[in-house]
Amino acid sequence: MILPGADASHDSTPAAPALRSPWAGRSTLPGWWRLQAWRRQAMLAALLQAARAAEPPLQLLDDEALAARARQARHALRAAVARAGEAATGTTVAAWGAAAAAAAELASRSLGQRPTPAQLQAALAMAQGRLVDAGPCSGKSLAIALAAVLGAWAGRRCHLVCGNELLAARHAAAFGPLYLRCGVPCAVLPPQAPADAAPQAYGAQVLLVTARRLLADRLRDPALWPRATPCWALVDDADRVLIDDAVHPHVASEPGHNPLLLEAIACAQGLAEGFRAGEHYHDRRRLLRFTPAGQALLAEVEARLPPFWRAPRRRDELLMQALVVRDRLVRGRHYDVQPGPAGGARIVLGGELPLVQLVPERSLHTGLLQALEAREGLPLSHPPATRGRLSHQELFGGYRLLGGIASSLRGLESELWRIYGAVVLRQPRTAAPLALRHGLAATDDEVRARQAAEAAAEAVRQGAAVLVGLRRIESFRLLVPAMRAHGLAPAVLGAAAPGPDDGLLRPGEVVLVPEPLLAGLDVRTVPATTPLHLLLPEALDSARTEALFHARGQRLSAPRRSLRLWSAPAGTPLAAAVARLQSALPARLADPLALVLLRTGLRLQRAAAARQARRQRRQLFLHEQQLVLQLSFAARGEAPVLRGELHAPLP
Repeated sequence: MILPGADASHDSTPAAPALRSPWAGRSTLPGWWRLQAWRRQAMLAALLQAARAAEPPLQLLDDEALAARARQARHALRAAVARAGEAATGTTVAAWGAAAAAAAELASRSLGQRPTPAQLQAALAMAQGRLVDAGPCSGKSLAIALAAVLGAWAGRRCHLVCGNELLAARHAAAFGPLYLRCGVPCAVLPPQAPADAAPQAYGAQVLLVTARRLLADRLRDPALWPRATPCWALVDDADRVLIDDAVHPHVASEPGHNPLLLEAIACAQGLAEGFRAGEHYHDRRRLLRFTPAGQALLAEVEARLPPFWRAPRRRDELLMQALVVRDRLVRGRHYDVQPGPAGGARIVLGGELPLVQLVPERSLHTGLLQALEAREGLPLSHPPATRGRLSHQELFGGYRLLGGIASSLRGLESELWRIYGAVVLRQPRTAAPLALRHGLAATDDEVRARQAAEAAAEAVRQGAAVLVGLRRIESFRLLVPAMRAHGLAPAVLGAAAPGPDDGLLRPGEVVLVPEPLLAGLDVRTVPATTPLHLLLPEALDSARTEALFHARGQRLSAPRRSLRLWSAPAGTPLAAAVARLQSALPARLADPLALVLLRTGLRLQRAAAARQARRQRRQLFLHEQQLVLQLSFAARGEAPVLRGELHAPLP
């Protein structure tokens, strides 16, 4: 939404930055990343061969001799990098291989975990600025820790980016002994850490941090970045950080004062009552468009708007926002009204779907909270003023090297190459046997929670440990009482501080796992012969996340079973179609057909959401740059010229 602001001074207008395409110099041909990966494969094979050859002599040394050999390898690697550059060449293969072998032996003695050849290959690939598709349960945490050590030994500062603060704390607790023994200073900077702790943390050679904290620090204190001299980013769960979370920019705000916007929102709330769905507008696939009758009605009522908001684009967006709030957002499902800290009431967003899915149009987000306040009859609060914006694409594109690892990057390779210039290494996978069953569940949340509790109780009666994956907070609130009614005592992962027993399951234990913590969960059973039962009572965000859940415990020798319960959200056309199918056919025919219908519907829904998110990510970088140009040229009255690839209209 285009907001009114103070007049800018012509004399103080900053110079407009150069606008470039994020894909400049990178071929957009499909599969071009494969050629880049093939070109680098020979060098990676030589690095791995050198590291494997240097390992056996190190295993015969005592701790003191190994420490001396590690210091020697560290100095040799730093000298080789200073002489020949950061990319491995024929003259630096021996130095990289010796350093990798020394780090692997130190990891074996400090952690009790000897890196496998696949983990060593992944660490070397990340140290050369590549992303690794390692597969689930492949020991990604150890591989990325080894890569951080190699980068630190090469003289780089490393920002090890984790998916959330709990995973960062867990990594620091698990691999702190390795960093200490390798002589690599390591720091953790959680999102809630005060701003005065940032300079010291950014001075560490390895910094464990979340992308959200990096974005906030970059906007809050730009001077912090040159002092820290970041040159390398290592991204754990690269698919989530670089793709899933990169749809919208991080926005830094400050208290604002905009009476013109509040007046317009209050006016639009009343005008929206005259618009009827189907006659004046259509809202299909989360995209609201006015019909010719709606455009005529807009022309009639625009005179009742304040003068600034009578321009066609501002007028349309203002009325669209009022209609979206009226039609899409339901109190109790998508937002709630709670007592405020200073008395009165306030709007609290949150519910079944994220706001970005309910209202994908970014131009309608500004003033959305105030539109909800107007709908509920609350006093309108002033929206915050934007102080700065920064996208994931711009942040991670600023590093000299970008490496990372993920359980699955399939289907994302071309986008990662075009946006970040990152080449993906696919490692071979070995799938463990899994008995996966699919079952129908009720559309009602409470009934579905009881069905999931019955399935968990049946598994416990058979002596199995149960791991339950959940996405929504409401599911935890319903499932815990339902399980207690069956005599179970479920534990919630993440409710307590991370510890060495996270992921350790015993017979009869039930653990509920929030979706964000699935990536860093290493499932073990005691005794080792304990069967593991995986229960998924609701759909997770993506098929990649569900595959990651079903792979938990893949390295266990005990049998594994998994139950996936399928249901359609109540009140949706898919739920109505399933109900009609079950009423028209006997259960033995209706249930298999209903499962096929539900699985197909979810697959199509996810495919549509993925396409929309991909378009948003593709345009985000250019949109941010265009916004900077518009603001800088506004005072001069000039029109900015956009150069680069623009494949769709900007929102």
